[in-house]
Amino acid sequence: MLSTVERAFQVLHLFTPLEPVWGATAVAGRLQVPKSCAHELLQTLVHLGVLDRLPRGQFRLGALNLLGALNAGHPWLPAARWAMHELARLSGEAAHLSVVQGGTLLHLEGVQAAGEPWPASRPARVPPQCSAMGKVLLCAWPWPDVERLIERQGLAGLTVNSIVTPDELQTELQRIRERGYAYDMEEAFPGVCCIAAPLRGPAGEVLAAISVSAPTDHFYQHKSRWRALLLEVCDHASRTLATPALAGA
Repeated sequence: MLSTVERAFQVLHLFTPLEPVWGATAVAGRLQVPKSCAHELLQTLVHLGVLDRLPRGQFRLGALNLLGALNAGHPWLPAARWAMHELARLSGEAAHLSVVQGGTLLHLEGVQAAGEPWPASRPARVPPQCSAMGKVLLCAWPWPDVERLIERQGLAGLTVNSIVTPDELQTELQRIRERGYAYDMEEAFPGVCCIAAPLRGPAGEVLAAISVSAPTDHFYQHKSRWRALLLEVCDHASRTLATPALAGA
């Protein structure tokens, strides 16, 4: 018989980008356990801060738990932080680090130009197609997976410039794959523009997205220089991760 800990890990493994939300009935069916057992496991994981409770008896992986897991088990995080801080230092603007979780962009960390942490009490979630970082991360997904994401949660816009149709998103993702970076031209927040590029692992896989953002007028004045800086620091960090001796230094 499986222990409670083993069952809890089975529950956690159910939460994926394509299936980010689960309820007790669905968990019970997938794990073939009584619904009361599934509900008790979910409640325990909420109490431990691993899961967040949603309305209507549903649950999702907790954002703060993800941050803890990243700090504890992802060797790429120091390289990502270095790139983020270096970008903020060289550009004189805010830089950010994000991943996609549960179909939304999860902002992990940010740093202001002065090197101070971004003032946020909890990671912010936005639809990925509304931001440069989210679009960079979606480029790593096969298009059928993106289509399933759209079918499940739609394409909600945050501003008048947000992408809100599948065709527009598919065209934009292809453009980003070809050039290696993405823009957010007031698509997430009015008056703010952003450029993002991927951090890649040893096999070329996309691990996270790093960005620099600024008020629109200032962004247009400096975007060519910031694009060069962004690509330089992301490339350096990615090459570091591809070199075991450097990654362990």
